[in-house]
Amino acid sequence: MDPSMEFGLGGLNRFVEADSLTDQIGLDDEEIAWRKTFIGFDDEDERRLEDLEPLLRENQDAIADAFYDNLTAHEQTTRIIERSPKGVEDLKRTQKAYLVSLATGDYDDEYFTNRARIGKLHEILDMPLKQYVGQYGLYYDLILSRVDERVQGQVVDAIEEWVEEREAAEGGLERVVGALRGLGGDDDHEGLDESLEATVRDAIHDGMQDVLAVLRILNLDLQVASDTYVDSYSRRLERAIDRQQALAAEVEEAVQPPVEQLEASSASVADSATTIQEHTETQADGVADAAADLEEVSAAAEEVASVAADVRETSERASGVAEDGVDAAASAMTALEAVADATDRLHDAAETVESRAADIEEVVDRVDGVVDRTAVLATNAKVEAERERGSGPVATIASELESFVSQTRGDLADVDEAATAVREEAAATRRVVETASDQVDESHDQVAAALDSLEDVEGAVAESASGMQEVAAAADQQARSVTAVSETVEDLADAADAVAAEAASVAAASEQQAESARHVASAVEKLSTDAVGEEERVYERV
Repeated sequence: MDPSMEFGLGGLNRFVEADSLTDQIGLDDEEIAWRKTFIGFDDEDERRLEDLEPLLRENQDAIADAFYDNLTAHEQTTRIIERSPKGVEDLKRTQKAYLVSLATGDYDDEYFTNRARIGKLHEILDMPLKQYVGQYGLYYDLILSRVDERVQGQVVDAIEEWVEEREAAEGGLERVVGALRGLGGDDDHEGLDESLEATVRDAIHDGMQDVLAVLRILNLDLQVASDTYVDSYSRRLERAIDRQQALAAEVEEAVQPPVEQLEASSASVADSATTIQEHTETQADGVADAAADLEEVSAAAEEVASVAADVRETSERASGVAEDGVDAAASAMTALEAVADATDRLHDAAETVESRAADIEEVVDRVDGVVDRTAVLATNAKVEAERERGSGPVATIASELESFVSQTRGDLADVDEAATAVREEAAATRRVVETASDQVDESHDQVAAALDSLEDVEGAVAESASGMQEVAAAADQQARSVTAVSETVEDLADAADAVAAEAASVAAASEQQAESARHVASAVEKLSTDAVGEEERVYERV
């Protein structure tokens, strides 16, 4: 698609009224004509620009690429580009259209209206004027370097055409070379042939006129774009001044009532201050009376301090007695611990005796078994003796065995009875020892908690109680003094109430003053903030 067909169709164009813009900057037909005359732009320049159209159209891609390569290489200009609703490629197409339009315009009102719109679009993007004007320096380089190549080609073509014409007119290449060296038929002639020099100068002059035509049209474009910047800045300033003046009038209207109220409140505050002063003097007299009463309180306090010193000494003695009681309790606890150790050993001995008695009973039982077997043996021997008619050794043995068994059984019965008694006594002893051990433990805890020296402490406390009686008497004196102070304080309280009432009046008046001050502050804040508020940028609405 031909880039020129997209020229002027960008997203920001709907925010620009180009026709009214030219009216704002005073750009009419007469002004356009004056500007052309002022810089020497004429029909010849228009013809030359038209001749340059093929050159510009042929190089439009390279120029647009180089132009935006430079812009995107700098952070400041990159930020401007990012604000545009168009991408870089779309902007390049627009740039190509602008480049070609330099050589295809009628350079009338429509042409310069379009230039005014271009300048306004850049101003809408907040591109600084230094950047907009500065980019024309790059434009000069990109365009004029191509024009320079064209001029050089024109000079070469003119020389070649001159050579062909001389060769055809005078014949022979040697005469042409001689003319180029200034070696013609006239020996006095030095330098180039006049006709060749004129040809070269004419070609260079013609090329420079092309350059001037480009510079003049770019200058006219730049003038119009700059006018749009200046007009925008002027209008912003005018709107800011209008807002400032309106705000000042609003502030003046808003401040006047609070100021009058402040004046009235100030008079009320002055009257209240006088009343407060009178009540303050009354308070001062009451304070003097309170000071006298406080002197009596001070004397009573000294008496209390003296008695307190005596109480302190008594308390110190009580502390000493308590320490003795603690020592005695510690000794008792040590003795109880020794008793507990002895009780434990006795308990162990009782358990040992009980165990040994049980062992004896077991031995008696075994011996009793032996006696039973011996009795059987004695019976058998007696039977044998009877067979032998009751005489002989067997009868004697049987008789002895019966006596042994009878005696042994009696002894075993006594031993068993004694062992049983020992075991029962040992068990009873163990139970008694266990009970004693528990009682010793309980006594140990009681001694640790009670501290046997409480009787001595009671004596010390009795002395402290006597001292406290004196403290009570002194406290009674203090109470009477405090009563007097209380009465004085009541008087002071009444005066304070009056002061408080007046203070409330002062506070109310002060609140009114504060409210008025807030109104004033709010109005002043508008002057310092609202007046410098910036307008919303057009590119932010896209």
